[in-house]
Amino acid sequence: MEHAVNRVGHESEDAEHAAEHAAEHADAARAEHADAENDSRVKRLSRVTRMATLVGTAAAVTAAAVCATVLVRHEVTNDPSRPEAAGAATNPGGVIIAHGSDRHPSQTAADWVTYADHVVAVTPVSEREISPTAEELENGEGLILRDVTLRVDDVLWSSDTPGKPAPTSFEWVAHGWQFTEGDTANRTEMAGEHQPRIELGHSYVMAIEWQPPVCAEEDEIPGQWRGLGSDSNIPFDGKVLGRGESEGTATTTARALSAAKAETDPDDPNYSLEDQLIGKSATALTEALQKAEPTETGASTTASTAKKGAAAQSSEATVTCE
Repeated sequence: MEHAVNRVGHESEDAEHAAEHAAEHADAARAEHADAENDSRVKRLSRVTRMATLVGTAAAVTAAAVCATVLVRHEVTNDPSRPEAAGAATNPGGVIIAHGSDRHPSQTAADWVTYADHVVAVTPVSEREISPTAEELENGEGLILRDVTLRVDDVLWSSDTPGKPAPTSFEWVAHGWQFTEGDTANRTEMAGEHQPRIELGHSYVMAIEWQPPVCAEEDEIPGQWRGLGSDSNIPFDGKVLGRGESEGTATTTARALSAAKAETDPDDPNYSLEDQLIGKSATALTEALQKAEPTETGASTTASTAKKGAAAQSSEATVTCE
Protein backbone atom coordinates (compact mmCIF):
# COMPACT_ATOMS: atom_id res chain seq x y z
CA MET A 1 0.00 0.00 0.00
CA GLU A 2 2.83 2.35 0.98
CA HIS A 3 4.66 1.46 -2.27
CA ALA A 4 1.55 2.35 -4.29
CA VAL A 5 1.22 5.67 -2.53
CA ASN A 6 4.90 6.46 -3.19
CA ARG A 7 4.45 5.56 -6.88
CA VAL A 8 1.46 7.88 -7.14
CA GLY A 9 3.47 10.62 -5.44
CA HIS A 10 6.35 10.22 -7.90
CA GLU A 11 3.94 10.25 -10.83
CA SER A 12 2.40 13.46 -9.48
CA GLU A 13 5.84 15.07 -9.17
CA ASP A 14 6.73 13.97 -12.71
CA ALA A 15 3.51 15.50 -14.00
CA GLU A 16 4.28 18.76 -12.21
CA HIS A 17 7.81 18.85 -13.67
CA ALA A 18 6.41 18.17 -17.14
CA ALA A 19 3.87 20.96 -16.74
CA GLU A 20 6.58 23.37 -15.57
CA HIS A 21 8.80 22.36 -18.50
CA ALA A 22 5.95 22.92 -20.95
CA ALA A 23 5.19 26.30 -19.41
CA GLU A 24 8.84 27.33 -19.73
CA HIS A 25 8.81 26.32 -23.40
CA ALA A 26 5.59 28.27 -23.94
CA ASP A 27 7.05 31.37 -22.25
CA ALA A 28 10.20 31.10 -24.35
CA ALA A 29 8.14 30.74 -27.52
CA ARG A 30 6.02 33.75 -26.60
CA ALA A 31 9.14 35.80 -25.84
CA GLU A 32 10.72 34.76 -29.14
CA HIS A 33 7.53 35.70 -30.98
CA ALA A 34 7.39 39.05 -29.18
CA ASP A 35 11.04 39.74 -30.05
CA ALA A 36 10.34 38.91 -33.68
CA GLU A 37 7.33 41.23 -33.68
CA ASN A 38 9.38 44.00 -32.07
CA ASP A 39 12.19 43.55 -34.60
CA SER A 40 9.66 43.70 -37.41
CA ARG A 41 8.06 46.79 -35.88
CA VAL A 42 11.41 48.56 -35.57
CA LYS A 43 12.16 47.76 -39.21
CA ARG A 44 8.79 49.17 -40.25
CA LEU A 45 9.41 52.22 -38.08
CA SER A 46 12.84 52.84 -39.59
CA ARG A 47 11.13 54.47 -42.56
CA VAL A 48 8.98 56.54 -40.21
CA THR A 49 12.09 57.55 -38.28
CA ARG A 50 13.87 58.78 -41.40
CA MET A 51 10.76 60.61 -42.55
CA ALA A 52 10.45 62.26 -39.13
CA THR A 53 13.90 63.78 -39.66
CA LEU A 54 12.77 65.22 -42.99
CA VAL A 55 9.34 66.67 -42.23
CA GLY A 56 9.77 70.42 -41.83
CA THR A 57 9.29 70.94 -38.08
CA ALA A 58 9.97 67.46 -36.67
CA ALA A 59 13.02 66.64 -34.57
CA ALA A 60 15.43 63.90 -35.52
CA VAL A 61 14.46 60.90 -33.40
CA THR A 62 15.48 57.27 -32.98
CA ALA A 63 13.37 54.28 -33.91
CA ALA A 64 12.82 53.61 -30.21
CA ALA A 65 11.49 57.12 -29.75
CA VAL A 66 9.17 56.76 -32.71
CA CYS A 67 7.64 53.74 -30.95
CA ALA A 68 6.26 56.25 -28.45
CA THR A 69 4.89 58.55 -31.16
CA VAL A 70 1.12 58.37 -31.35
CA LEU A 71 -0.91 58.59 -34.51
CA VAL A 72 -4.49 59.57 -33.70
CA ARG A 73 -7.36 59.52 -36.17
CA HIS A 74 -8.99 62.92 -35.94
CA GLU A 75 -12.50 62.81 -37.35
CA VAL A 76 -13.72 66.02 -38.96
CA THR A 77 -17.41 66.68 -38.46
CA ASN A 78 -19.91 69.34 -39.41
CA ASP A 79 -20.57 70.24 -35.78
CA PRO A 80 -20.45 74.08 -35.90
CA SER A 81 -19.52 74.20 -32.21
CA ARG A 82 -16.10 72.81 -33.12
CA PRO A 83 -13.84 75.55 -34.50
CA GLU A 84 -11.90 73.18 -36.73
CA ALA A 85 -15.10 71.82 -38.25
CA ALA A 86 -17.33 74.87 -38.71
CA GLY A 87 -17.71 75.66 -42.39
CA ALA A 88 -15.64 72.65 -43.46
CA ALA A 89 -16.77 69.72 -45.55
CA THR A 90 -16.92 66.35 -43.84
CA ASN A 91 -13.93 64.12 -44.57
CA PRO A 92 -15.18 60.51 -44.21
CA GLY A 93 -11.65 59.17 -43.76
CA GLY A 94 -10.64 61.79 -41.18
CA VAL A 95 -7.13 63.17 -40.78
CA ILE A 96 -4.34 61.33 -38.99
CA ILE A 97 -2.72 63.76 -36.56
CA ALA A 98 0.97 63.02 -36.01
CA HIS A 99 2.37 63.76 -32.56
CA GLY A 100 6.12 64.19 -32.29
CA SER A 101 9.01 66.10 -30.74
CA ASP A 102 9.88 69.63 -31.88
CA ARG A 103 13.35 70.49 -33.15
CA HIS A 104 13.49 73.61 -30.97
CA PRO A 105 11.18 75.53 -28.62
CA SER A 106 8.86 77.61 -30.81
CA GLN A 107 6.01 78.97 -28.68
CA THR A 108 7.21 82.50 -28.02
CA ALA A 109 8.77 85.44 -29.85
CA ALA A 110 11.88 84.84 -27.72
CA ASP A 111 12.05 81.26 -29.03
CA TRP A 112 11.80 82.49 -32.62
CA VAL A 113 14.62 85.05 -32.31
CA THR A 114 16.77 82.51 -30.45
CA TYR A 115 16.62 79.70 -32.99
CA ALA A 116 15.41 81.06 -36.35
CA ASP A 117 17.59 82.45 -39.11
CA HIS A 118 14.65 84.16 -40.79
CA VAL A 119 10.90 84.63 -40.46
CA VAL A 120 9.26 84.62 -43.87
CA ALA A 121 5.81 84.87 -45.44
CA VAL A 122 5.41 82.07 -47.99
CA THR A 123 2.95 80.63 -50.50
CA PRO A 124 3.08 77.02 -51.78
CA VAL A 125 3.29 77.04 -55.58
CA SER A 126 3.69 73.35 -56.42
CA GLU A 127 4.01 69.93 -54.83
CA ARG A 128 4.95 66.38 -55.72
CA GLU A 129 4.47 63.10 -53.90
CA ILE A 130 7.46 61.34 -52.39
CA SER A 131 7.06 57.70 -53.32
CA PRO A 132 6.98 55.02 -50.60
CA THR A 133 9.94 52.66 -50.37
CA ALA A 134 9.93 49.24 -52.00
CA GLU A 135 9.74 47.72 -48.50
CA GLU A 136 6.61 49.72 -47.67
CA LEU A 137 4.99 48.72 -50.93
CA GLU A 138 5.82 45.09 -50.17
CA ASN A 139 4.37 45.42 -46.66
CA GLY A 140 1.25 47.07 -48.06
CA GLU A 141 1.36 50.08 -45.74
CA GLY A 142 3.45 53.18 -45.22
CA LEU A 143 3.76 56.93 -45.69
CA ILE A 144 3.50 59.14 -48.74
CA LEU A 145 5.07 62.51 -47.96
CA ARG A 146 5.02 65.64 -50.14
CA ASP A 147 7.81 67.83 -51.46
CA VAL A 148 6.29 71.32 -51.54
CA THR A 149 7.90 74.31 -53.28
CA LEU A 150 7.38 77.50 -51.27
CA ARG A 151 7.68 80.98 -52.75
CA VAL A 152 8.96 83.59 -50.30
CA ASP A 153 6.64 86.59 -50.51
CA ASP A 154 8.30 88.67 -47.80
CA VAL A 155 11.11 88.48 -45.24
CA LEU A 156 9.64 89.73 -41.96
CA TRP A 157 12.68 89.33 -39.71
CA SER A 158 16.27 88.04 -39.93
CA SER A 159 18.90 87.06 -37.40
CA ASP A 160 22.09 89.12 -37.20
CA THR A 161 24.02 85.88 -37.82
CA PRO A 162 21.91 83.72 -40.15
CA GLY A 163 23.20 80.36 -41.31
CA LYS A 164 22.39 81.44 -44.86
CA PRO A 165 20.75 84.47 -46.52
CA ALA A 166 16.96 84.33 -46.76
CA PRO A 167 15.84 82.30 -49.78
CA THR A 168 13.53 83.48 -52.56
CA SER A 169 11.99 80.00 -52.63
CA PHE A 170 12.71 76.66 -50.98
CA GLU A 171 11.58 73.03 -50.79
CA TRP A 172 9.62 71.80 -47.79
CA VAL A 173 8.94 68.16 -46.92
CA ALA A 174 5.36 68.10 -45.66
CA HIS A 175 3.00 65.50 -44.26
CA GLY A 176 1.05 63.69 -46.96
CA TRP A 177 -0.87 60.48 -46.43
CA GLN A 178 -0.76 57.06 -44.83
CA PHE A 179 -1.67 54.20 -47.16
CA THR A 180 -2.84 50.73 -46.11
CA GLU A 181 -4.16 47.42 -47.45
CA GLY A 182 -1.55 47.24 -50.18
CA ASP A 183 -3.05 50.11 -52.16
CA THR A 184 -1.40 53.54 -52.35
CA ALA A 185 -4.75 54.93 -53.48
CA ASN A 186 -6.28 53.77 -50.17
CA ARG A 187 -4.87 56.70 -48.24
CA THR A 188 -5.72 58.98 -45.33
CA GLU A 189 -4.41 62.53 -44.98
CA MET A 190 -1.82 63.25 -42.31
CA ALA A 191 -1.03 66.52 -40.54
CA GLY A 192 1.08 67.61 -37.60
CA GLU A 193 -0.68 68.36 -34.33
CA HIS A 194 -1.81 72.01 -34.02
CA GLN A 195 0.05 73.08 -37.16
CA PRO A 196 -0.61 73.69 -40.84
CA ARG A 197 -0.34 70.82 -43.28
CA ILE A 198 1.06 73.28 -45.88
CA GLU A 199 -1.35 73.13 -48.81
CA LEU A 200 -1.69 74.81 -52.19
CA GLY A 201 -4.10 77.73 -52.19
CA HIS A 202 -2.99 79.04 -48.79
CA SER A 203 -0.25 81.24 -47.34
CA TYR A 204 1.80 80.94 -44.16
CA VAL A 205 4.34 82.65 -41.94
CA MET A 206 7.31 80.44 -41.05
CA ALA A 207 10.25 80.76 -38.69
CA ILE A 208 13.00 78.85 -40.50
CA GLU A 209 16.53 77.71 -39.74
CA TRP A 210 19.17 76.50 -42.17
CA GLN A 211 20.18 72.92 -41.40
CA PRO A 212 23.52 71.85 -42.90
CA PRO A 213 23.68 68.48 -44.68
CA VAL A 214 23.73 65.30 -42.63
CA CYS A 215 26.51 63.17 -44.06
CA ALA A 216 26.01 59.83 -42.30
CA GLU A 217 27.17 56.78 -44.24
CA GLU A 218 24.47 55.57 -46.68
CA ASP A 219 22.00 58.06 -45.19
CA GLU A 220 22.89 61.46 -46.63
CA ILE A 221 20.37 64.27 -46.11
CA PRO A 222 21.08 67.47 -48.06
CA GLY A 223 21.16 70.89 -46.45
CA GLN A 224 17.68 72.36 -46.16
CA TRP A 225 15.48 74.99 -44.56
CA ARG A 226 13.67 73.60 -41.52
CA GLY A 227 11.08 74.90 -39.10
CA LEU A 228 11.61 75.15 -35.35
CA GLY A 229 8.61 73.20 -34.07
CA SER A 230 4.84 72.88 -34.07
CA ASP A 231 4.34 76.59 -33.25
CA SER A 232 6.72 77.99 -35.87
CA ASN A 233 4.25 77.88 -38.79
CA ILE A 234 1.22 80.20 -38.72
CA PRO A 235 -1.66 80.36 -41.24
CA PHE A 236 -1.54 83.67 -43.13
CA ASP A 237 -4.30 83.82 -45.74
CA GLY A 238 -5.17 87.38 -46.78
CA LYS A 239 -2.10 88.55 -44.81
CA VAL A 240 -3.96 87.94 -41.54
CA LEU A 241 -2.21 85.86 -38.87
CA GLY A 242 -4.24 82.81 -37.82
CA ARG A 243 -6.51 82.81 -40.88
CA GLY A 244 -6.10 79.87 -43.25
CA GLU A 245 -5.29 76.18 -43.22
CA SER A 246 -4.38 74.27 -40.05
CA GLU A 247 -4.38 70.46 -39.63
CA GLY A 248 -5.80 70.24 -43.16
CA THR A 249 -8.86 72.39 -42.41
CA ALA A 250 -9.47 76.00 -43.50
CA THR A 251 -10.15 78.34 -40.57
CA THR A 252 -11.45 81.91 -40.54
CA THR A 253 -10.06 84.56 -38.21
CA ALA A 254 -13.20 84.40 -36.05
CA ARG A 255 -12.92 80.63 -35.63
CA ALA A 256 -9.21 80.88 -34.89
CA LEU A 257 -9.93 83.45 -32.19
CA SER A 258 -12.64 81.21 -30.77
CA ALA A 259 -10.26 78.25 -30.64
CA ALA A 260 -7.63 80.36 -28.88
CA LYS A 261 -9.96 81.63 -26.13
CA ALA A 262 -8.89 78.85 -23.77
CA GLU A 263 -5.27 79.92 -24.16
CA THR A 264 -5.44 83.69 -23.67
CA ASP A 265 -3.43 83.63 -20.44
CA PRO A 266 0.25 84.38 -21.18
CA ASP A 267 1.16 82.16 -18.23
CA ASP A 268 -0.67 79.19 -19.75
CA PRO A 269 1.91 76.63 -20.97
CA ASN A 270 -0.02 76.28 -24.24
CA TYR A 271 -0.11 80.03 -24.93
CA SER A 272 1.79 80.67 -28.17
CA LEU A 273 2.91 83.56 -30.34
CA GLU A 274 0.10 82.66 -32.74
CA ASP A 275 -2.47 82.92 -29.91
CA GLN A 276 -1.06 86.34 -29.07
CA LEU A 277 -1.24 87.65 -32.65
CA ILE A 278 -4.35 86.00 -34.18
CA GLY A 279 -6.19 88.48 -36.38
CA LYS A 280 -3.24 90.86 -36.64
CA SER A 281 -0.92 91.73 -39.52
CA ALA A 282 2.69 90.86 -40.27
CA THR A 283 3.68 94.26 -38.89
CA ALA A 284 2.55 93.20 -35.41
CA LEU A 285 4.65 90.04 -35.69
CA THR A 286 7.73 91.95 -36.82
CA GLU A 287 7.34 94.38 -33.92
CA ALA A 288 7.03 91.49 -31.44
CA LEU A 289 10.20 89.89 -32.82
CA GLN A 290 12.14 93.15 -32.72
CA LYS A 291 11.23 93.60 -29.05
CA ALA A 292 12.02 90.00 -28.08
CA GLU A 293 15.30 88.96 -26.46
CA PRO A 294 16.95 85.59 -27.16
CA THR A 295 16.53 83.08 -24.36
CA GLU A 296 19.42 82.07 -22.12
CA THR A 297 20.01 78.49 -23.24
CA GLY A 298 23.67 77.99 -22.32
CA ALA A 299 26.63 76.78 -24.30
CA SER A 300 24.63 75.02 -27.00
CA THR A 301 23.09 78.28 -28.21
CA THR A 302 26.45 80.06 -28.01
CA ALA A 303 28.01 77.37 -30.19
CA SER A 304 25.08 77.52 -32.59
CA THR A 305 25.42 81.31 -32.90
CA ALA A 306 29.14 80.97 -33.60
CA LYS A 307 28.46 78.44 -36.34
CA LYS A 308 25.83 80.70 -37.89
CA GLY A 309 28.26 83.62 -37.85
CA ALA A 310 30.94 81.56 -39.58
CA ALA A 311 28.44 80.39 -42.19
CA ALA A 312 27.24 83.94 -42.78
CA GLN A 313 30.81 85.03 -43.57
CA SER A 314 31.26 82.33 -46.21
CA SER A 315 30.17 82.98 -49.79
CA GLU A 316 27.70 80.13 -49.81
CA ALA A 317 26.44 77.71 -47.17
CA THR A 318 27.08 74.04 -47.90
CA VAL A 319 24.09 72.25 -49.38
CA THR A 320 25.45 68.77 -50.08
CA CYS A 321 28.06 66.43 -48.64
CA GLU A 322 31.52 66.37 -50.21
